[in-house]
Amino acid sequence: MLKRFALLCWCLIGANALAAGPNANIKYYGYDWLDFYATATPSFSATEALKAITGTGFSMTNLNVVHTLASLNLPVCAGGTCAVNIQAGSGAVSGSPFIDICPGADSNGSCQAAGSWNAIWTAVKKIAEAKHKPGAIYFIDEPFDVPALQTAGKYDAYQYSSYVCTLRQAMQQYGVAIPIYTILSYRHANNAEWIREIQQGAPATACPANVKSTPDWVGVDNYNWSVADMWSTYNRLAPISAAGQKWVLVPPSTASLGMNDQQLHAQIQLYWDFINQYPNAPVVYIMNWRFDREVTENRAAYPHSTALLSFMANTLLAKP
Repeated sequence: MLKRFALLCWCLIGANALAAGPNANIKYYGYDWLDFYATATPSFSATEALKAITGTGFSMTNLNVVHTLASLNLPVCAGGTCAVNIQAGSGAVSGSPFIDICPGADSNGSCQAAGSWNAIWTAVKKIAEAKHKPGAIYFIDEPFDVPALQTAGKYDAYQYSSYVCTLRQAMQQYGVAIPIYTILSYRHANNAEWIREIQQGAPATACPANVKSTPDWVGVDNYNWSVADMWSTYNRLAPISAAGQKWVLVPPSTASLGMNDQQLHAQIQLYWDFINQYPNAPVVYIMNWRFDREVTENRAAYPHSTALLSFMANTLLAKP
């Protein structure tokens, strides 16, 4: 069976993909939204999702993203194998299962009026008290496009970095010493003002000078680009240096993007090519977006894509 699987990967991925070793800096591999279906009817828990990913040797993972505190109490998050997402302005004003500093807020004013600053402290306290501590905090996806950080549809400068500052203060208070990261859209990663905020953080008027107000890791989501564009974009967003921010790659892994198997495989292939072509790039984490039962549990319909996802995971995490 193992020989058949290896042969399948070789045929579907191609000899060129195997020619070079992957980037040795990569420490983590997994999926966003491990608990995507936890509130669906019928529900499909993060536990069941991980079984679907790892079952029959399909794909190793060591850092999957969950979006609820309840998921942090599940065995699938033991040993720091889950990152936890904190959102701003998602879902309903009340009753949302997600960790959110201002559920339902549609502006910076309404977010702060809902108690966003205190909510950050409360969220970190609950994370610290969870049965299983997360391996990282995924703090506000695409922050510059989030209405809860905007006034009249325009992002309020330094709002995100100010929240990062408060997040770090709370983490220090409650003994949560893990990386913070965010993912930007391709458009955000080409905006000089927003890049500067991600790199330099908030001014001293918004955050004490002794508190870091920038994320430790940054990523970019773009499901239609080239290896060369990926390289230049990440270098512009987080220039390589010994103390620089680490990179999170975000390959697509869902049918919800409207791609067929060949199209999805081609986009995933770009990321495999990237980490082989740039083995010294500071890539720390590959976070597939997202866990999708239509792909993971429907491998006959996505044979090329799922074979490549499996091969990439098992190759990276099997490194000595």
